Amino acid sequence: MAPGKNFFPMARGEKIALAVLILFAAASFLPIARSVEVAGMALFGWLMAALMVLSPALTLWVFRRGRSRT
Repeated sequence: MAPGKNFFPMARGEKIALAVLILFAAASFLPIARSVEVAGMALFGWLMAALMVLSPALTLWVFRRGRSRT
């Protein structure tokens, strides 16, 4: 690691997955998601449920894909 760097290097796919999850989480917390209801539940609840399922699945897929290439 180069002097002055505090982070471990990340693969390109991991950076993209991290950015997607951060953007999805930020979009989930927008005020408009709280007033809309889908199937009797607030859109915020659906987005949080999707985030709980998609974040580990996306992360595992990216890590597994990266290891299969090496």
